[in-house]
Amino acid sequence: MIRRPPRSTQSRSSAASDVYKRQVIHRTTIGGQAAARFAQLVEAKTAGEIKLRIYYCAELGTQAEQLEALVEGPIHLYVDEPLCFERYAELCGPVFLPYFFADREQYHRFLQSSIAQEWIWQKLLDRGIRVLNPASNWECGSFEILFSTQPLFSPSDLAGRKFRAYPSRAAVGLRQALGAQAVVVEWSQVYHAFRSKQIDTFLVPAAYFLSTQVYEVARYATLLWSGYTLNLTIAISEREYSTLPPHVQKILVEAAREAGEYCTALAQERTATDLERLTQEFGVPVIHPDQQAWRAGFSAAIESICTEGLLPEQLYRQLKAL
Repeated sequence: MIRRPPRSTQSRSSAASDVYKRQVIHRTTIGGQAAARFAQLVEAKTAGEIKLRIYYCAELGTQAEQLEALVEGPIHLYVDEPLCFERYAELCGPVFLPYFFADREQYHRFLQSSIAQEWIWQKLLDRGIRVLNPASNWECGSFEILFSTQPLFSPSDLAGRKFRAYPSRAAVGLRQALGAQAVVVEWSQVYHAFRSKQIDTFLVPAAYFLSTQVYEVARYATLLWSGYTLNLTIAISEREYSTLPPHVQKILVEAAREAGEYCTALAQERTATDLERLTQEFGVPVIHPDQQAWRAGFSAAIESICTEGLLPEQLYRQLKAL
């Protein structure tokens, strides 16, 4: 919600001052700090004209409810991985699955490609969502952790596991193709779902695993080193963005870029340390498996669900050839 000084006390020239805008970000060690830096930069660069008020995780509802609020206006900015936009741009489902791209370089080529522009960024804009940093530099580490109640050494060990998924045709399809039972659970409910045995397997990117506290209820962790994890994007309501003067629009983009540099540096500094804490401080053994086996297993599963109807085959081949 935009909060302005009472009309009786503000002049026409000061009407744009002291504006508060809602920003949503998951409560994560790295993403949360980067969002705070973004808010600081925006306030400093606008000399206090724009202030961002940060709300964490499920404080403003489920992910779907928050995105709907972004489109409608009550939420002005939303920070998350781009896979959250699948509801508005279907391509987000498959391309943001783990291991879809060969490495970080190919992932970044995709973010800046005409395919991403046409199939994701423009579709989001058509639905009222503008992404401030489509070629996002908010990098969040190079690995993911697969928490489980049983040791997982290879993709075949996923057979029959109650593998947490998010609301996504692609995410559910991938888990089923790997032989697991896909159980859809909201991010904010993962800890409770694991503890209550609703799920027994949970995949989480490097930047987030400590904040979930799942290490308290999981017995094992398997390190999956894909070479990249999804960067964070900052989405703004197009309705809200269009009301801002050009200099503020420019500042938001600049602040997003600078906060991304901070996020990347923080991720490089923290994720390796956090991984050490998992074993040394929390006593969870970390399995270091054959990484090529996991890449091959996930890649084969992704190809099967894509070529069986999730993506046009020609588009799938174009994406893999980037």
